[in-house]
Amino acid sequence: MMGVITALKTNPRRPSTVDVYIDGRRKATLPTAVAVDLAVGMSLDAAELDSLHVQASEAEAMNKAGRMLARRPHSEREVRVRLGRSGFEPAVIDRTVVRLVESEALDDRAFAHAWVENRMTFRPRSAAMIRSELRGKGVAAEAIEEALATMDERQAAQAAADRALRKLSGLEPPERQRRLYEYLVRRGFAHETIRAVVRSIESSTAESESEGTE
Repeated sequence: MMGVITALKTNPRRPSTVDVYIDGRRKATLPTAVAVDLAVGMSLDAAELDSLHVQASEAEAMNKAGRMLARRPHSEREVRVRLGRSGFEPAVIDRTVVRLVESEALDDRAFAHAWVENRMTFRPRSAAMIRSELRGKGVAAEAIEEALATMDERQAAQAAADRALRKLSGLEPPERQRRLYEYLVRRGFAHETIRAVVRSIESSTAESESEGTE
């Protein structure tokens, strides 16, 4: 069935879109970039109109993904899940992800490195725990191990312990050690690593306290 475009009007609620009227009835709301080649008097058949709807959906998916990635890095799976929850068709999601990967806006390797760096800076935890987190986000094993290769487990445990000590410093040594050990266990560190860090901290603490009494 062929129809004729009788009007093109900017949508008052979404100024970046255009309402397309065919034979006097609104048939589509398209992003301006998609509607740019349309004109009043132009004929459209059903297939052409369907193609415009697909282009509009892909443009909307790209915009949504772009906003996600502008806030922070995301994995490919995270983008796919978010777009799926927003109601986009699987084919639209596939094409959107391909475009993002090709433009390097979506890169699971870079995401994994950023995730490890963020954890080390703000919420230190073990490599095992970070590995589990990245697997849950759909990052490939090779990319995960590449990102973790730069991580020092002892350094991570020390950083985590230093953060915990801000709240534990007023406790008596036995209680402080117990609470610190439990804290590091919850962050996935191995017993030997935890024991070495706790011993180092207690040694430094005892030395500081001794100097303070002289």
